[in-house]
Amino acid sequence: MCCAGGSTEVCLLQPMMAFKNAMQEGRPIPRNPIQIYRGLTLNILSMAPITASQFGTNHVMQQLLGTGPKGTDLTGLARFQAATVAGMASGLIATPSELIIIQQQRSGRRLSEEMRLFLSKYKTTAIYRGLSCAAAREGLYAGGYLGLFPVFRSMLDEQGASPYTSLILAGIAGGTFGAVASHPFDTAKTRMQAFMYDKPEYRTMLSSLRTIVQEKGVLGLWSGILPRMTRIILATFILNYIRTNIVDTLEQQRAPREHVQGAPAL
Repeated sequence: MCCAGGSTEVCLLQPMMAFKNAMQEGRPIPRNPIQIYRGLTLNILSMAPITASQFGTNHVMQQLLGTGPKGTDLTGLARFQAATVAGMASGLIATPSELIIIQQQRSGRRLSEEMRLFLSKYKTTAIYRGLSCAAAREGLYAGGYLGLFPVFRSMLDEQGASPYTSLILAGIAGGTFGAVASHPFDTAKTRMQAFMYDKPEYRTMLSSLRTIVQEKGVLGLWSGILPRMTRIILATFILNYIRTNIVDTLEQQRAPREHVQGAPAL
């Protein structure tokens, strides 16, 4: 179900990614549906394992950081830390797929052709160009939608907010944090992957951040923030809604088994 949630989010919000990449690279914003959805196949194939890895690693980290039985009684800080580690780990999956998607959106080639040409032009290790930026971005992004979202929602529930109100407000808060805090790293990653080794000023994360500030000022680090923030806020709703249903389903399935195991023998 996590994989389905990630794939659903990608299909619905692919245009936001296309607009964001174009704005960060300085290209005209695509208007043709074919251009907008270029890279969708790889995006779907990668988003499922990215989402699953974030949910899975987050669960493991919560078990390690929790103070109660089976990793319960997590503080807000512990939830954020667990989610951040989960996001950083998923950068290993996100980096190669996003690199090819960006190259594909720039060239207009089919996925198979883009991958063949890329691997013939660059070393295999080049597929991880921008990894440090992706890890930093995914860490802060996951920290918002996996770490802060449940904290905000719990606070709103305690204040007597309705379930729908707490879902909406917590989603906006967690999504906004994830988008704003992580966007400079996303902008640097996009530039590094778009220009590859053609422009030495985008060789590393720090040099890329510095070059963007020199060219466009500090606000240049947040180029394309509006479409990405829109995507992240909506993705926070989608993914946490599915995550909540998964947890509820598992608890409902576990309850009858525990009741049977705890029943007295006749």
